[in-house]
Amino acid sequence: MLVLMIRGIVTDLKYPYAAFATRGISADYLFPLLWGAVSNLETIGLKPLFVTCDGASPNRKFFSLHEDPQLNNFYWTWNPYSLPRRKLYFISDVPHLIKTTRNCFSNSGSHKKTRDLWKDGRDISWIQILKLYEEHVENALFCKTYKLTRDHIDLSPYTAMKVNLAAQIFSSSVANALEELYGDPVKETVNLIRHINRFFDCLNSRSLQEGSRTRNSDKKEYRSIYDPRLDYLLNDFLDFFKAWEDSVMQRPGQFTFTQRKRMIFSHQTLKGLRISVHSIVECVRFMLDAGAEFVLTHRFNQDPLEEQFGQFRHKGGSNDNPSVYAVKQNFSQVKVIGSSVLQPIRGNISNKRPHPTLTVDDTALPRRRQKRV
Repeated sequence: MLVLMIRGIVTDLKYPYAAFATRGISADYLFPLLWGAVSNLETIGLKPLFVTCDGASPNRKFFSLHEDPQLNNFYWTWNPYSLPRRKLYFISDVPHLIKTTRNCFSNSGSHKKTRDLWKDGRDISWIQILKLYEEHVENALFCKTYKLTRDHIDLSPYTAMKVNLAAQIFSSSVANALEELYGDPVKETVNLIRHINRFFDCLNSRSLQEGSRTRNSDKKEYRSIYDPRLDYLLNDFLDFFKAWEDSVMQRPGQFTFTQRKRMIFSHQTLKGLRISVHSIVECVRFMLDAGAEFVLTHRFNQDPLEEQFGQFRHKGGSNDNPSVYAVKQNFSQVKVIGSSVLQPIRGNISNKRPHPTLTVDDTALPRRRQKRV
């Protein structure tokens, strides 16, 4: 099922706009559908600002169809249906980027072994995470890196889809443990984890209270176009990967071009990071300039769409591969009842509901008196 969903930035709007049954998808097929949706939304008064999707090949191809070398617009295009003319930004879903980044990391020296990550004379290897877990977590009575479990280390098709497991690998507690226990040999691994951790925090602000509750200023809402986090993302974060690429290409030795490419993240992951950073930073500044009091960057991801697919699956009970007709019926229910039915019981995203809509009362019912004959 190809589903198009509308999500508000400063409102709680989450509405499945259209769905299409398809065996496969291509950029040529996406192009008229998405631009037709943009045209219709502009007609009814809504103003599309961005398109968010995962890093599937057709989605990336759709982005590239709009590139103009003279404009250097690899992350935006002009919206011909807007008046006055406005940009439409492309965003590679940040939770999916966290998973693909973790996958590249996990394949360095382990699992599929398709990567040999290296930067400035030091290896960036999954074996370092495995060593930390086996030596200081698995059999330890007291563990500082409490977030690590066997599910984080030995990835299965199911655990590889869990965003929280990927995010916890790139946590400050893991970086601190590596730095304290292994020192200089894991310096570049620690730098990578810290950058990805801050990247995810900056682009995953969820509420006005989260920053103060977690004592993490990176999770606060955005209220100024001069917020230092925006400068960090555009400069320090992207410069880290630019310096990494330069280091790999200038590494002494008889390495082929393919071997050097294995020393850094995949081209698709790197481009996705650049696209998302540039687009979200410009979207935040655009919204604040347009009069928004604050912006929460969690609104730029596709979690509501993931919730919808999770809801489709769990409504089928033991059958988590529903038919097109079952999805069509559920899709109609979502349109009638509203977005409150989207929350799945299980799935690969957070299932926290900030405003519960169901209250269970377990008060005992009064006993009925039996009539005597």
